Amino acid sequence: MKKLMAVLFLSTASAAPSFGQWAVFDFANLTQSITNYLALTQQISNQATQISNQMQQIRQFESQLQRMGDMASFRNLVGFAQFRADLNSPTQAKTWADNLVRVDGRGLFGDTRGGVYAPVTPQFPDFNGASVERDPQVFKESHDMAVSVDDFKAVQRDVYTRRENLNRAIASTSDAMQAASTEAEQQKLQSVLNAQYGQLAAVNAEVALSAAQVQVKAAEATAMNNAQTEADAQARRQLTQQEANKISNTFKPSYECLLQFVTERPLSR
Repeated sequence: MKKLMAVLFLSTASAAPSFGQWAVFDFANLTQSITNYLALTQQISNQATQISNQMQQIRQFESQLQRMGDMASFRNLVGFAQFRADLNSPTQAKTWADNLVRVDGRGLFGDTRGGVYAPVTPQFPDFNGASVERDPQVFKESHDMAVSVDDFKAVQRDVYTRRENLNRAIASTSDAMQAASTEAEQQKLQSVLNAQYGQLAAVNAEVALSAAQVQVKAAEATAMNNAQTEADAQARRQLTQQEANKISNTFKPSYECLLQFVTERPLSR
């Protein structure tokens, strides 16, 4: 800056008239102008740097968009078809209302539980050899429990099959996600993988729900049996007391004074 001011000073001095008079020169104004010019140059340089950074960000964003690809192409992803198929699979778990429709007591006749138990036949012979029909109402409680156990077995078989298919789909999706060439494909595969794990947890919960229903049904049967036992005991106590009262009133004894059968005799001397 000092060199620039010296040059300007010399040029101004050489341009002055030769009659020996010095021209008036404002050094303070010149210094302020140079300072403003330098500040403007620095500001323009900063703006150029900002514009360059913004252009670089735009190019990065365009590159990211190219990597993202088509976000609507989920149906072609590895594992998505298996997830949709399992999601649309109906559950094998039955409600209590569905079970009660099937419980009539007769369904227990001939059931050996795979050959483990002796079957209950629908008839039995009397002493004369004639067939007597069994009352199915007596077996409704046992039939209800057997139906609940059958439902649990059906749910268990279904869940084991679906869980095996989901585990294979999860393995395929994990391999595809590791081999993904774009960020968009990786993100979409991650979404499918999360959905598969969520569906696997829901499938496993079906087994726990069905097992809980069997346990609750057993607790219900125990409570109802205890209530029936107490009701029968109360009825027996009441009937026994009633019969005892009848016997007491029927055979009430009558007592007479024994003195009326005594005859007085004088003592002999």
